[in-house]
Amino acid sequence: MSTPAPGSLLIDEVERLFPSYLEDPVDRDMSRGNAAVAVIEPDGRIHGRIFGTEAARGQWCLGIAHRKLAQVWRTGYATGHFETLVFAGKLDEGKFGVNRPDFIGWEGGVPLEDASGRLYAAAFSGFRGVKDIEILARAAVAAGLRVRQNPS
Repeated sequence: MSTPAPGSLLIDEVERLFPSYLEDPVDRDMSRGNAAVAVIEPDGRIHGRIFGTEAARGQWCLGIAHRKLAQVWRTGYATGHFETLVFAGKLDEGKFGVNRPDFIGWEGGVPLEDASGRLYAAAFSGFRGVKDIEILARAAVAAGLRVRQNPS
């Protein structure tokens, strides 16, 4: 039997953790039980999941998660942090092929890496940005991954 890919393990762990995040009334009311998570592995394989019963809300969450995911995949930086560095003049966005009008700006796109340092771009959308990051960071541990620390 083959070992599941880290991206698949990450999604499974987010799925396991998801109900506990709905216990917070702020995130429950904000998401109405709907959210989306996705990850791109170093080989380009994509894993994901949409949570909830409202198709329109799930589509909206997936769209936001996709924008976060694509930006992390292109840059290797967390969403929110990348924009801060660009606007402070510490990074040139042109080097990454991301234009300022395309910046997502919201937190929840997280660069993860395995023990060899390979990038796993991950994103969650549906909760407050700090909780989007937290659920991914917690799930990463179970998937054998860690949050990549980029220079400031």
